[in-house]
Amino acid sequence: MSPRNDDAYAAAAQWHTRLEEDASPLTCAEFDAWLAADERHKAAFDSLEESWSRMAAAAVEPRIMHLRREALAATRRPSWLRIAGVAATVVAVAAAAAYFALPKTHPEIGPEASQTAANTAEGGAFRTAVGERSNVTLADGSSVALNTNSRIDVRFTAQERSIRLLEGQAWFQVAKDAKRPFVVEAGDQRVTALGTAFDIRLGERDSVQVTLAEGRVSVERIRSKLAQLIQPQAARAELNPGEALIISGETPAKKRKADLSKVMSWRNGQIVFDNDSLETAVAEVNRYSATHVELADAALGNLRVSGVFKAGHSESFVETVTGHYPIRVVERDANRIVLATATRN
Repeated sequence: MSPRNDDAYAAAAQWHTRLEEDASPLTCAEFDAWLAADERHKAAFDSLEESWSRMAAAAVEPRIMHLRREALAATRRPSWLRIAGVAATVVAVAAAAAYFALPKTHPEIGPEASQTAANTAEGGAFRTAVGERSNVTLADGSSVALNTNSRIDVRFTAQERSIRLLEGQAWFQVAKDAKRPFVVEAGDQRVTALGTAFDIRLGERDSVQVTLAEGRVSVERIRSKLAQLIQPQAARAELNPGEALIISGETPAKKRKADLSKVMSWRNGQIVFDNDSLETAVAEVNRYSATHVELADAALGNLRVSGVFKAGHSESFVETVTGHYPIRVVERDANRIVLATATRN
């Protein structure tokens, strides 16, 4: 089986790229001959042109323009992966363009609630279910946005504003209060800020990723009383805006430049992939839905995915993947969708 047997659509994507790069009389003549060879060719090309024109209205969106460049670059990949890559990226870009061209309402992953911590003395516990987001307004004027399947515990005192991220991911917008530091504990890490905005995500095996959008934060390992006595000064990392720190197990912490639009896309009900592996993409999609996507063939996990998808919509992600790669659904029920390599004809 060839990648999607509307090879007409994949060929149209290649023609679109070729005409942008070379509009010579010879190329145009070859293109006209291709159009005339089959009525499906013109229909495919017209459909593709409509997708790109919808994208024009969103051309100022950097993420869309980046994905468009990815689609063009995909035409240089060899074999069926090149054709499938073009088609899948084009579809993802077109879907993203349509999203950004729509009038902006408040997008949601699922039911979204506003909650308020009762007072500075007691605080409270807050959580979201799979597919939900929640905005929590704290007593000091700070706010917390909880992503899917997340949980925090708030404890404010006269000396410190303390939050424990017990599960999932949260965005913190901190009100300034020089007398009371704002402290978030996640896994075995302690993040301290005064007035700033940052994202913390708990991953597998208690890995922690801290991403700073504005202000400054320091990150250090939580230590026992005995460890503090033995070594009063703990090693700590400080982040500048646009930086992320990833801590996993006993491996050294890694600081890197962050893609803030990608990290924070969940706050707009989106999942953004930028040349991510299919294995990574599937794991991210599964965070937002009770119906989990599984890969029966491990090799499929190496395919690359770029696109903007609506969080919580596993089916649309599966439709895109199976529609433009040689992948098929081999099993499906309310809880799982299993993907495997399609048989070639």
